[in-house]
Amino acid sequence: MRIYLLIFVFLASAVQVRADKALTIICSPGEATIYKVGADKKEINIGTGTAVIKIDKDEPVTIVVRLDGYKPVSKTYVNSKSVPLPKEDRIVLDTRLVRVSAQPYDAKIYIEGAVQPSNTAWVEVKKDATVTVEVKKPGFFTKHKIYQNRTGMEVPPIDDAIALTDRSMFVKTVPSDVQVIVNGKNIGEGNSEVVIPVQTCVTVQYVKEGFVTVEKQYCAKDGQPLPPLTENIILKDRIVAVRTTPEDASIKIDGRVMGNGEYKVRIPAGQCVEVIVEKAGFVPSKKNFCNEDGVQPPPVSEHVILAVDEAFTSSVQSDQANVNFTIETGKLEEDAWKILSQITMNYFDNIELADRETGYIRTSWNVKNFLNNTIRTRIIVKQADIMPLKYTIKLISEYSGKAKTSVKEDESFQSWDRILNTYKDVISEYQSRLR
Repeated sequence: MRIYLLIFVFLASAVQVRADKALTIICSPGEATIYKVGADKKEINIGTGTAVIKIDKDEPVTIVVRLDGYKPVSKTYVNSKSVPLPKEDRIVLDTRLVRVSAQPYDAKIYIEGAVQPSNTAWVEVKKDATVTVEVKKPGFFTKHKIYQNRTGMEVPPIDDAIALTDRSMFVKTVPSDVQVIVNGKNIGEGNSEVVIPVQTCVTVQYVKEGFVTVEKQYCAKDGQPLPPLTENIILKDRIVAVRTTPEDASIKIDGRVMGNGEYKVRIPAGQCVEVIVEKAGFVPSKKNFCNEDGVQPPPVSEHVILAVDEAFTSSVQSDQANVNFTIETGKLEEDAWKILSQITMNYFDNIELADRETGYIRTSWNVKNFLNNTIRTRIIVKQADIMPLKYTIKLISEYSGKAKTSVKEDESFQSWDRILNTYKDVISEYQSRLR
């Protein structure tokens, strides 16, 4: 009987020990708070850093360890034969937790590229890990934050409010390789993102060689129109950089001298522009640049080299060309007529018309062909008066600006302020011999 009583006491003691076991919880960091979760799911603070809990037989106990800036750790303990309980348990909080909020309210939060359902999100940063967070909204410059949970690195904040303030605009260009220059700095070619800092304006130039630069200003200031979400830029007007040899040749557009030596010629879309390069002593050059659909586009640059005008080197500039000169003579009309006829025949082979009664002489055209020019010259003599005897003499000098121009193409010739060397003394001879 006594033996049965001892066995009962021993078993009862064993049951009592297993039914009421103590467990010590130790936390790291030591500032963490330990909570016991009740049957109603409410959490009861049972200690900071350490706590002792008693676990009854087959009645699980759940605890939660919390500390701001860390992901909570929850753990459940059971006192049973199959799961022996240790005397103590160390719980380490090593996953950082950042509460990120975004502004404006409809901005989206992306964690490692995954969009979050609201403008507030919890970011978990595991030990020795790095997490990238982006806040985006169309029309705003995206902000990036990198949180690191590494020894020696900046500790992630508990809360982080990320506000989008700077505006953003995406640019699409045609042609695709247009340079986008913001406030003098080249940020790329073609499709680019232009950032407009809050309460400022930026000047953007869209540049491509051979095209007219487009310049625009965009502002992110209160009370001013906001920049568009997307800006489509099409460069249409062309630019031809004209350079000349000689360097001081004049460049004319629509009859107006626009520059000497160098000039950037603008060709609006759908139009053609005629450019004339000229200098005395050289053959003028005429160029047509067109900026039209279906036509070869104009070159980016054009070097115009003027050929030396042989007609120029074979002539002299004279105020006697194409001007009526009146010569008074004291000679008899018969003698004067002979002198007029002799001088005229010395310079011109053919007399087209000669009438002594009216005192009129007109030669045929003498034509001189050059590589890039055609010069025609003739003399017209008229009797201007009888008492005293006077004659009006006109040396006509004209050029076509082209080689081998037919003398009959009157519309191709225009007055020339020069006289071929062959005829430079003819007026002087008339004057000297008739007096």
